[in-house]
Amino acid sequence: MTRSSLAVSVDGKVPSTLPANAIEVDAGVALPVAYGGLRKILLACEDAAPDTVRALAKSRPAEWNRLFPGSLKGAPDLADLALTPSERRLHRESEQSFWVINLAARAIVEALRASGRPLVVHGAGECDLVSLRTLMRAAEWGRLEQLESQILLTGWHVRRPHYAALFESRRRAYLDTLCDRMRAPRPGSEVGPTSSRPLEPAVDLEGQYLQAVIDEERPLEHRIAASILAIRGCFFTTNYEGAQLAAERGLALIDAAGSDFSSARVAEGWDSLDTGFTTPAIEIDRDSLGDAEELRALLERSIGVVHVFTGLHDEALEAFARGLERNISPERRAQLHMYRALTLIKRLGNLPNARAEIEAGFAAMEGRQSDARSLHEGWLRNVYALTYFQDKKLEQAMVEEKKAMRCVGDLHDASATHLKINLISNASVLQETAKMYADAITTWRRFEKLSEKWGENFSKHHRYRLAGLQLAAGERESAVENYTAAYESAGRLGDPLHSQVISAELGRMYLEEQPATSVRWFTQAVDFSRTLGDPLRLAQSLAGLALAEGRTDFSDALRCAQASTTGMKETQELIAALSGGEPEAVRRVLPKPRSKLNRPFDLVNL
Repeated sequence: MTRSSLAVSVDGKVPSTLPANAIEVDAGVALPVAYGGLRKILLACEDAAPDTVRALAKSRPAEWNRLFPGSLKGAPDLADLALTPSERRLHRESEQSFWVINLAARAIVEALRASGRPLVVHGAGECDLVSLRTLMRAAEWGRLEQLESQILLTGWHVRRPHYAALFESRRRAYLDTLCDRMRAPRPGSEVGPTSSRPLEPAVDLEGQYLQAVIDEERPLEHRIAASILAIRGCFFTTNYEGAQLAAERGLALIDAAGSDFSSARVAEGWDSLDTGFTTPAIEIDRDSLGDAEELRALLERSIGVVHVFTGLHDEALEAFARGLERNISPERRAQLHMYRALTLIKRLGNLPNARAEIEAGFAAMEGRQSDARSLHEGWLRNVYALTYFQDKKLEQAMVEEKKAMRCVGDLHDASATHLKINLISNASVLQETAKMYADAITTWRRFEKLSEKWGENFSKHHRYRLAGLQLAAGERESAVENYTAAYESAGRLGDPLHSQVISAELGRMYLEEQPATSVRWFTQAVDFSRTLGDPLRLAQSLAGLALAEGRTDFSDALRCAQASTTGMKETQELIAALSGGEPEAVRRVLPKPRSKLNRPFDLVNL
């Protein structure tokens, strides 16, 4: 008998009849603070299945402490275990958000299983998108495990009292995507009423900053400072709606200040709110402050970055252009041209216009001599190299990378160090693309000489890429050694995602000549896939294991693939191969070892 799987339904309002004995929770929030709704859901799940949820929390303390700051003493910092997005590279992928959302999704699934009760989430239309992405992840996980339960989301059409006007149409599109990913019929696209939901106490810094932005009792310039700090916080939780709200309000507050605007009072507000946190992943710190024009440009830049991350590329270019209309420093002008160039290259494939933006950035700083000028020229040169790389003009790309390195060779601040790391990596990629594998290996190994303090997470990525280059160079034995070292680093980090990736790829690597070794690796890949709750990866690993064992029954793998709503092109190719039952066709669609370990976190992305 076929077991039913988790059923998800969405209602624009609140239906008159609800599932019996449900775990009911109002997950709406007045402000779009990341995890705001999710915290309520998890507390309700903990009440329903306390032992189950608490055991999961203790098993992943770094992630749980990100959800409930300070709740578990002695927990490691998630930043030491997982990577963030990168504003400088317009790279939205966040390993940190992935781990937090995946843990929370597992807690929801296990609570439903342990309690035997359905889940009713009220206020869903007012819930933050990061929390709703967790329910999407839980729905896919529940389908994979054929969990006999139900999730009902109500109030889908209701809007919260505080929302980002510029983000509203994008939010509606995301809500439709969420329905599709949860395999729930869309309840229509009408826009419902706006609630009068009150603010709730802030749990983390992001919540504190967003509340400060709308607090009319605070000095106006302090609210402007809070808007910039909120943008920084939202960047790390991939909370695009919160960042957009903060930027919109910040611009409105600057306009409201008019001629009474005081840079000194903004700096005073910053000092009263900031915790001293800095990172090159997003260049927002005290040095980012300035007069009203400089702050307007910074806020427009932030709006542009949000648009890039959410796929609105023309709107992103317009936001960066609005920043350029301001009376700002040559260096900030050059930076905005760089963001326009990156968008044109990475999202729109318009290389001629990208080069024109870079040249405009150079022109803006012409005649200036300073460390700041050198740094910004270095970043522009790095982006210039990217245009040549995309054009397959590898020698010219390398020339620009070397010029960029000369710009920052004597600089040692966080941004310059960040750029140097990028440049070494990019030079290695250029050499790899030119099939100069020995040179690429030598360049890549420069990281080993830069510092003896690289952590386990760096080692994981470094060894994986080194292995990929060695494999391309025909150094198979060394490649296996370094793939295995990367796998071991992932294990020490408690990282089942990259453990699964590497074990599945090694299983594929040994499939033809050493099937027994392939069986061992694919068996581990299957186990890690189940830990992740990833239907696609589990289907791939089960298919590989069947091939390694000489079996042609792919029914288990096919069932898992059919539960996936992530990476649909890859999923459909796998389903087609599995349905055909031809071993060679199945083998062709299995993941092969690569030279970069980064993977998109599509399980939790919209």
